[in-house]
Amino acid sequence: MRSALLLVAVAACARGASSAAPAFELACDSADTQQQSTLFCVRTDTRNGDAVVLDLAKLPTTTGTSRASDAPAGTYQTVCDSTNTAQKADFRCLRLDTRTGDVVMLRLAELPRWPK
Repeated sequence: MRSALLLVAVAACARGASSAAPAFELACDSADTQQQSTLFCVRTDTRNGDAVVLDLAKLPTTTGTSRASDAPAGTYQTVCDSTNTAQKADFRCLRLDTRTGDVVMLRLAELPRWPK
């Protein structure tokens, strides 16, 4: 009985560790007017509250596949938003690696489509 209880406790701890909240989160939204639209994104460290504004012009962009290294669930977070004006609309997605804090802009035209 004790070994079964211990096994359940260990399994619960392991599950809790793997489903912990990521250390970083992304928040993006756009500011839209009739003439101009700007996308703003902020990366927040959920451990200490430190926030940084992402300079979208300086982010690396994927050049083909968006696949990164295999890692535990919750390692990657994707945030998408659109910017709209009367003349132009853009839709962009960013992927955050919650282990390193690195952010990559996804080139949507080159991503696979689903369903095929």
